Amino acid sequence: MQEHYLDVLDGFCRHTGKSPDELVAFCFLRRRATGERFVSVKRRVTVNEWIDVFVSEQGWTGKDAVVTANIVRGFLIHNGVLIQGKVWTGG
Repeated sequence: MQEHYLDVLDGFCRHTGKSPDELVAFCFLRRRATGERFVSVKRRVTVNEWIDVFVSEQGWTGKDAVVTANIVRGFLIHNGVLIQGKVWTGG
């Protein structure tokens, strides 16, 4: 199971041209005045769009698409990026 997760993340990183660290860093910005780091809403939207394109290009649909996309989102969440996607409702 872990190997599948790593394969999905590796495929997504190759798709975006970013390493896992670069992917996480892309989601953050710094305030000029204070240097405080924060998650960019626009960049989260961009990453969600990248995830949707990646999943679609792999041919995953329905529950498989949602579960696979959530592997990438789970990686980001564990690295401090609050990101959400579609919920599988069984339809």
